[in-house]
Amino acid sequence: MPPRLTPLRLNLLRLAAQLTRAGGPPSAAELARAAGLSEATISFHLRALGELGLIERHGARGRLHLSEQARAAIQDGIPIYGQVAAGAPILAEQTPDHVTPSLDQLLGVREGDFLLQVRGDSMTGIGVLDGDYVLVRPAPQVLDGEVAVVLIPGENAATLKRLYVFGDEVVLVSENPDHPRRTYPAADVQVQGRMVARLGLAGPRPLPRRA
Repeated sequence: MPPRLTPLRLNLLRLAAQLTRAGGPPSAAELARAAGLSEATISFHLRALGELGLIERHGARGRLHLSEQARAAIQDGIPIYGQVAAGAPILAEQTPDHVTPSLDQLLGVREGDFLLQVRGDSMTGIGVLDGDYVLVRPAPQVLDGEVAVVLIPGENAATLKRLYVFGDEVVLVSENPDHPRRTYPAADVQVQGRMVARLGLAGPRPLPRRA
């Protein structure tokens, strides 16, 4: 008889997800201790969960990774309820289309990426507002026109700007006409990384000024 997703196995998936959020994918022994079961019992259920495509592990003693199918089964993540209109109104769906497993996966976070909180209004033209967070991917250089985090001469702080290189000069361009572009010798500008995502919190925001 093929293995089934029993209530106990479903609970083990939920427990594995909790342990993963707390400190990374657990081992079989760690899951056994957390569940109050013997390692022999856990091994039996892990074998079944592996056959069902719900648990992935590399090697007999590898860490336990939940598959996308498993995360969907336990609703581990943030529910996505269809789409929302920014123009003509549409009705919001009442049941989720699917569940994103984590914000890390949704944003495509890689090892080494980090967040910075934005202060100021120089990048509002691309939707980056004061108080937002930007996800930065470390890089010693970026392509012309990419939004980069850079250290500039004479200032003990990083700035977020669109970057262009013209010969021996670097031009930093804001996305707000109230902030002029700034030019520096290329040798004096140190690129920290490129912006790959923005996280903004809902709340009152100032309306853009009309010309």
